[in-house]
Amino acid sequence: MKLWRNQVLLVTVVLASVAMLAQTKISIPAGTPEDKALNAVSSESDAQKKIAMLEEFVQTYSSNPAAVAYGNWQLAQQYAATDPSKAMSFNDKALTAMPNVLDILQSQVELAQQLKDTTKVVDYAVRGAKIINGLQGADKDAAQTTYGFLDASAYNAVVGDPDPKHRMAQIEIYSKTFAGSPNAKNANVVAVEALAEMNDTAKLSEFGEKALAADPNNIGLLTLLANAYVEDPKPTYVAKGATYARKLIELAKADTSPNAKVTEGFGHEILGYSLLREEKTALAIAELKTAATMVKSDPVKSSITLYRLGYAYAKSNQMAQAKEILTEAASVEGPFQQSSKDLLIKVGKPRAAK
Repeated sequence: MKLWRNQVLLVTVVLASVAMLAQTKISIPAGTPEDKALNAVSSESDAQKKIAMLEEFVQTYSSNPAAVAYGNWQLAQQYAATDPSKAMSFNDKALTAMPNVLDILQSQVELAQQLKDTTKVVDYAVRGAKIINGLQGADKDAAQTTYGFLDASAYNAVVGDPDPKHRMAQIEIYSKTFAGSPNAKNANVVAVEALAEMNDTAKLSEFGEKALAADPNNIGLLTLLANAYVEDPKPTYVAKGATYARKLIELAKADTSPNAKVTEGFGHEILGYSLLREEKTALAIAELKTAATMVKSDPVKSSITLYRLGYAYAKSNQMAQAKEILTEAASVEGPFQQSSKDLLIKVGKPRAAK
């Protein structure tokens, strides 16, 4: 919902959505000098002259927080389409005068989205949500549409952040305010993914285990935790990764979503790799063979699975099977394509006589 308005109300200026309480409204009584000045502003059709009049209005009534907030908000609207950064600076001045006006905070979220500024989207959305969380009864119920907008805006901002370290920091801020939101569960998955990208298994375990305790059958969370645990170079978490992989397989079997088969297959891949790390090569091959047939539609997962199956065959001295699987792996565009090609060359070389 766009909140930019070009007109000024003539009698009593009440600038807030229907969800607002008195403490989140800007009100200028009719008949006051401020009201008369705003009437003159509304009568001006020239944009530049209107800006000059609003700037003068803010200066003249600088001791009146409502006038300062309203004047700066109107100035922000004048620049919203052409200079979002400048518009944000005027809205910040408005919020300095009156920090709890939800309409202005929502406007700031929209401007920050235009500027692709993740930090500011989350900041203003959280500020708005805290105000709504402090409301009671019917007033809080009436503000839920605004709350939903703020929630979705903050969530989309953190999910789209390309920097895993910054993404994680923003998720922690988001999660404290929007706890209980349907998006909050998904945010936990994104957080674990970010920690996996950062190779911070210790913090991933700390955060992920709490999230999993609150949502024990979350397939996405289980997948990320299990995979991160078995991928960690240290053996500390391998056994737990295998346990989660088994649970993931069982949950995926009962799942009716379109991607359930691939998810189940990846569970077998994770379990197979954990067995491979434990030197249980024969058992690992069985799991990886099962996985390979189930993840074919996903090039990334297929690339990982085929490489590890080929490696397991080579490790157990089954060179014909290793060559066959690695040849297939070398044709799959995924993260282990080059590794598969390199390993294929090695297993194809004649073995030296003992």
